[in-house]
Amino acid sequence: MKIAIDQRAPESAFEDRKAYRNLLQAFAYPGKMMTVRAGQLAHSVVLQTLADTTTPVLIDEGFAEIKANAIDAQWPSADRENCVFALCRGEHFNGFDGFPIGTLVDPHLSTTVVIEVVSLTGGEPWRIAGPGVGPNGAILAPSGLPEIFPAVWARNNALYPLGIDVILTAGELCACLPRRVRLEIADVCAG
Repeated sequence: MKIAIDQRAPESAFEDRKAYRNLLQAFAYPGKMMTVRAGQLAHSVVLQTLADTTTPVLIDEGFAEIKANAIDAQWPSADRENCVFALCRGEHFNGFDGFPIGTLVDPHLSTTVVIEVVSLTGGEPWRIAGPGVGPNGAILAPSGLPEIFPAVWARNNALYPLGIDVILTAGELCACLPRRVRLEIADVCAG
């Protein structure tokens, strides 16, 4: 068995651990915008941090360069039915149908969908409620998602403890939406 040896500088291990901690923080505080790794695109860092060459990843056609690199690196190609991670552009998002949602015995066997949006600000504001958010909720206003997203999310949220976890990315920023949080659209500026 051939084992590849990481020949990057020792500092890269520190940077990898820091990126992983930042992702854990983003999941612990849903809707909080965080930099995964300064100066790098968050969607790339997320995949580099969480996936390896044995992880089935579905890559949207909107990421031609990443898809080509994944093929060159011999990452297993995946479709909706068997991917662990999916990377898509917000404008191509068409729902979660077909993605694994886990089972009651193994709810963790679901897909995590990474959605690259135009920005994490400037869109229709959502109040995020649920565990990790705090008593007053949090506000997130991503732009670059289709109007169907809140309705799709409500159906996903109703499946809890099953369902899809989402990482929204824009440039080097990310904000996580674990399946357990709710999005509330109406009167987000009230009280």
